[in-house]
Amino acid sequence: MALTEERIVETAHALLVERGLPDLTMRRIAAELDVRPGALYYHVDSKQQLLARIAARVLRPLQTPTPDEEPRELLARFRRLVLPLRDGGDLILVAFGLDPRLPPVPGLIEQLTARGFGADEAEQRAAAAVRLSLGAVAVEQNAALLRAADPQQAGDAAREAACRAAEDRLHDRGVDLLLG
Repeated sequence: MALTEERIVETAHALLVERGLPDLTMRRIAAELDVRPGALYYHVDSKQQLLARIAARVLRPLQTPTPDEEPRELLARFRRLVLPLRDGGDLILVAFGLDPRLPPVPGLIEQLTARGFGADEAEQRAAAAVRLSLGAVAVEQNAALLRAADPQQAGDAAREAACRAAEDRLHDRGVDLLLG
């Protein structure tokens, strides 16, 4: 099978899910594809570009918000999409550093503009809300890893549910404050 950018992104995405971001190396991806690491660079310029492509793939469902969707719901979908992905917060943070206009930012800007915000204000609020959501996801994922590593907290489903509910409320409150 020919080596293509799509095949590299697909393989890297699968390895990310399986092993996490720290273990996602160009050497590991190349080994999985049975090619030399240098062959990857014919299709992607850098690991950062590859991470941005994975993020774009993950965020594809947010490219076009539904017409009647509220900004708060779009951000909730964003969070629900990224949160279960191993190291998803960190992955998307890297990608947004490279391209701050990834979904859901354009959709949020459109929604906020339709609700009467000026273009600059809508853009600033959208960027701030996405950053808030990404920060929340990164904190939640890291806290869950720490709880899982603590023998006294590991496997406590009631505690995990309470933590998730508290994080949901905190996220929603922050979004409400930012988006008005």
